[in-house]
Amino acid sequence: MINSIEGQPKKTAFITGGGGAIAEEIAIQLDKAGYQLLLSDINLEKMSAIQSKLKGKPEYFVCDQTNPKEIQTLLSTIQEKYPNIDVLINNAGYTKEGPFISQSKTDIERQMWINLMSPIHLIHGILPLMLKRGKGSIVSIVSIGGIIALADSSIYSAGKFGLRGFLTALYEELRHTGIKVSGIYPAAVDTPMLLHEALNGGTALNWLNKVQSPKKVANAVLLGIKKGTLEIYVPYSDGLVSRLVAVFPWLIGKLSPLLKIIGERSKEKWLRGKGIQIPKRN
Repeated sequence: MINSIEGQPKKTAFITGGGGAIAEEIAIQLDKAGYQLLLSDINLEKMSAIQSKLKGKPEYFVCDQTNPKEIQTLLSTIQEKYPNIDVLINNAGYTKEGPFISQSKTDIERQMWINLMSPIHLIHGILPLMLKRGKGSIVSIVSIGGIIALADSSIYSAGKFGLRGFLTALYEELRHTGIKVSGIYPAAVDTPMLLHEALNGGTALNWLNKVQSPKKVANAVLLGIKKGTLEIYVPYSDGLVSRLVAVFPWLIGKLSPLLKIIGERSKEKWLRGKGIQIPKRN
């Protein structure tokens, strides 16, 4: 837990994907710690719905993170109004399920911009402010999908693999600057995006292990802000398994038939827990 100190100026945290379930949990915890919150999302209504759960009043920015001009406009505003920004949290993420050949040019570009290009651009615009002060924290929610590549998620994997590599290099570049860099690697998280995947052909491998709560991911983000650990896994055990598979990527193909059966059963159980019944397979 991050504690605020009485009498000191408020710290400022900027969270992308501000209308999502994970962003909400992060915002609640940082609000309790006394942070001034900046939230960005493409949907103002979703972002502002969190207001009743907060003591402070966030500043909301509507931004389409597939649009370079909108990203630059957002950065210019933050650079002008919040030059002493303390924390950047790249939380926004997007996936479009299905085989690579079925992905349209728009599908490809949307995933690559939201999952990789926009975090890089945002860091590029905000990092100089942190370097000038000699302190700050950059936390990006990556995904186990940035370590294990699965069928029907090729573009998502490409973006998340790229983000992991970028964060690893950036961590080394900033090692002695006072700037902390962390990547958060959750497996499946109980969010509307996961439900969409469950109902629209997302891989059953997401359900091999227990689905994590947004609060657990938020706890990992706060740990990243505090300690600057390069990679934080949610849960920790998934990090061990995923890194083993990353060394031997052919393991997924060999084990895939059995893992899919296990995953499908777990997914159906998870959906039933939400009151959603999946028709029985013949």
